[in-house]
Amino acid sequence: MAKQENQVPIKREVLTSKPRKKVLISNDFREILISQETSIIEQRIITMILSAIKDEQSMFINVKSPINDEKQLSFDDYFEGWAHQGVVDFSVSIKDLNPNRKMKNSVIQEALVNMTNINWLRLKDDTINGYKAVPFILEPSWNKKSIFFKMDRAVMQHLLNMAQYYSIKKDLSFNASTNNTLRFLMWLVKFNKQGGVVKEYTQLLKELFIPVNKYEGHYRFERDFLVRVKADLDNFNDISFNYSYKENHYHFVIYNTQNAVGFNSKFPTLDELQIERALKYLKKQRALSDQHLRIMKQLYEVRGYQELSKHLKRKIDINIIGEAYIKAVFLLLEKI
Repeated sequence: MAKQENQVPIKREVLTSKPRKKVLISNDFREILISQETSIIEQRIITMILSAIKDEQSMFINVKSPINDEKQLSFDDYFEGWAHQGVVDFSVSIKDLNPNRKMKNSVIQEALVNMTNINWLRLKDDTINGYKAVPFILEPSWNKKSIFFKMDRAVMQHLLNMAQYYSIKKDLSFNASTNNTLRFLMWLVKFNKQGGVVKEYTQLLKELFIPVNKYEGHYRFERDFLVRVKADLDNFNDISFNYSYKENHYHFVIYNTQNAVGFNSKFPTLDELQIERALKYLKKQRALSDQHLRIMKQLYEVRGYQELSKHLKRKIDINIIGEAYIKAVFLLLEKI
């Protein structure tokens, strides 16, 4: 019998966790991880699932190319190749999930059972114009070497919707000191292109799905949440952040850790990051030379970013550039 054209091949029945340096998180799932309270072991299991499906995710990433006329693969097209139409089977190595056997098997088993809870996940249900609660995984089982479970087609679709996605280091969930690290990172990555964000304190808690009364003011929030999360990201992730608090608002600035891992690494202060960004902006907008930039850098370092910016913001005509701009800055500062 001749082979039918465009026939979707039968895929392997079990997706197995693989060694990866990074895993990909769809925007759909990013939103879930922010809203869902997950333990560190649950986050490890999630990371292992993402490592297993990274090759599948890559098929749904639309690479823009002038010579690529192929139709983008749809989820339904992809799923036709699975022997089990409703679920996908997974296998995760316990050795990879629990290196050095630091975690009791009972803790892993408890996490698996918890992830089968029908309230673990909330997915949009267009049939009722609302949401439905579903378990993240189904039918977990285990032996001495591996854990096994199934995943519903609807959940799998959320992991494979790669219209927008984010990359994180696979090892982050194995090194994090708090389960808040992944949640905050998922919130933070949305602002990476802007280089940071400003949020009112209670609005920040709301977006992180944290009860307003959980911490006794922003000092406790910083001590018990931000400081620990920042330390984890500084040492184990590609991007991290600095922050300041003023008039009930948090100012977050994102920076690249440049793979400088280790607890003795030196990371830039918030002021240094803001000065660096201000100088880049001035170089482009005010056509400043390297000598002009050195002068401005000295002014920022002496007076501080916040103080100098407060006096310069919108005070000098946008058409004044180069040497004339530097002179205008000094004239303005003389009047202070």
